[in-house]
Amino acid sequence: MYPIRYCLLLLCWLLPIGVLSADEAKPPLRFMTADVWPWGYIDEYGQPAGLLSRLANRLSELSDLPLDNRVLPHQRLVHELRLHRADFAVLFENPTLDSFASSLGVVIQADILLVTRPSNSLKLNLEGLSGRKVAYIRGTYYGESFTADQHIIKVPVHNLDQAVEMLLMGRIDALISSDLVLHHTLEALGMTTGQFRIAVHAPGHPGHLYMSDQPSYPEQAQAMQSALEQLRASGELRELFDRSLLVNE
Repeated sequence: MYPIRYCLLLLCWLLPIGVLSADEAKPPLRFMTADVWPWGYIDEYGQPAGLLSRLANRLSELSDLPLDNRVLPHQRLVHELRLHRADFAVLFENPTLDSFASSLGVVIQADILLVTRPSNSLKLNLEGLSGRKVAYIRGTYYGESFTADQHIIKVPVHNLDQAVEMLLMGRIDALISSDLVLHHTLEALGMTTGQFRIAVHAPGHPGHLYMSDQPSYPEQAQAMQSALEQLRASGELRELFDRSLLVNE
């Protein structure tokens, strides 16, 4: 039998290790990204990719916080955030989010655009598109006027390339999109904005870094907010997201 003093010394030596191990065992913060190209998608290696996945990586590096980035369908992401099974997500400003999440800052301000074929003489506004088919990415919030409008025929799609194909085939009359998603989609399809008629529906629609009102570790909000501010101050946010379009009225 070891003397009591040796047992106490051994206990004091082991205790800090046990505390450190428990702290290191904390699960990472849950960052969720909408499965909407180019915001988020799963690459050929089965890993999260896209603009918001790159943002998540930089936020993790600057805040020194581990983030578990998951790519989910847009509506499921909002559902997970509502049920407090997500800590952070970047989403366009939406009044319904205010009841279960709060903004840590604006990530991007995007113009929301209405797009049609050059041969289509319809006025590119909600009134002019009354009774017409307008495609939109399922689950995305394009502002209250689009959400509340009951006169246009809203056609949900998963990604914008599907909407562009439907527009060119004449299956829809117009589509609605943020400028960034439209830019990247047309670029990937080898097309330009000059092949379409485009009008601004809602300028400067903000996308926020949202935090659940019941996050895993509330004390980490400041670190994430500071990381976002560092990205803004350095110009990295602008470099990542600023892909403006020349809009033809």
